[in-house]
Amino acid sequence: MKETFHDELEVGQRERISIDISDIREQIEQCRDDVAWSELPLAAKIRVLVKERLAQMEAPTDQDDSDPSTASLSPATNHDD
Repeated sequence: MKETFHDELEVGQRERISIDISDIREQIEQCRDDVAWSELPLAAKIRVLVKERLAQMEAPTDQDDSDPSTASLSPATNHDD
């Protein structure tokens, strides 16, 4: 079966979302100092940050309890036994 450009366009549009980043845009733009980061378009920067965080969350580590950046994403545990 031959795919048409129209079919590819529909698939691409279904996988795109619009989000309001007005409150974090400057943080995204300034979170790295290297020249390559400054040359990336904003959408690419967001993809990089999301993919890095997903990979970080998937990687099992023993340091999760000591890393404050993962504390809010970890399930709450009850230590009042």
